[in-house]
Amino acid sequence: MKFSRCKLMMLTLLAGLSLQLTAAELVLSGRSAADLKRDLTSKPAETLALLPVQPGQQVLDLFGGNGYYSELIAQLVGPSGKVLLHNNQAYLKFVGDALPQRLKDGRLPNVVRYDRESDALGLTPDSLDGVLFVMGYHDFYHKSEGWAVSRDQVLNQIKTALKPGGYLLIVDHQAKAGSGHSAAQELHRIDKQDVIAELTAAGFVLKQQSDVLHNSADDHSLMVFDPAIRGKTDRFTLVFSKP
Repeated sequence: MKFSRCKLMMLTLLAGLSLQLTAAELVLSGRSAADLKRDLTSKPAETLALLPVQPGQQVLDLFGGNGYYSELIAQLVGPSGKVLLHNNQAYLKFVGDALPQRLKDGRLPNVVRYDRESDALGLTPDSLDGVLFVMGYHDFYHKSEGWAVSRDQVLNQIKTALKPGGYLLIVDHQAKAGSGHSAAQELHRIDKQDVIAELTAAGFVLKQQSDVLHNSADDHSLMVFDPAIRGKTDRFTLVFSKP
């Protein structure tokens, strides 16, 4: 990356600067060109600023895919902290070489690749300060060959593993209001209010919701992988805690 482009990126991100994750860290820490491009639509500085991340914490990136968020959280928890980058075998099929490339040569020493099936996450009770669950909640209601994930099993394990006061970040594609989880199968979307109701019933407490990833141009009718909307969907951002 040329310095001029780097400087431009820094200025672009500065408007949503997190007090913990600086624009310089976002751009200059050896992150890939693909990650920097994604920053423009995922707005990680603004999103992660919603969380009480501190050095030394242990955080689970649930169904973390290629580790985009794991790399960012790793900077916040620092060398004394740890990030568990989780995927199951079904998710790994879509990740490809991006995950091993991100972790190659130990470039993220405080990120642990954590391949586990969702019914046996193997998490120690009261061991996690936080959990990130980005673009995956709707998949509790998506059915396909080789994919079967129990919402209750996953949520119970997460709740047990979180310390009291631990945080849970949910980001997902918004469905039409009132549609519940009916759009999860075909459109990969879910209604925010459905997620709030389910997590509240599971014993989590809603602490904050943000429109940082809201896009009013998305009418919620297209499948999220449609080229017309991919990467630009209307997304809701919720922060819960364990009592």
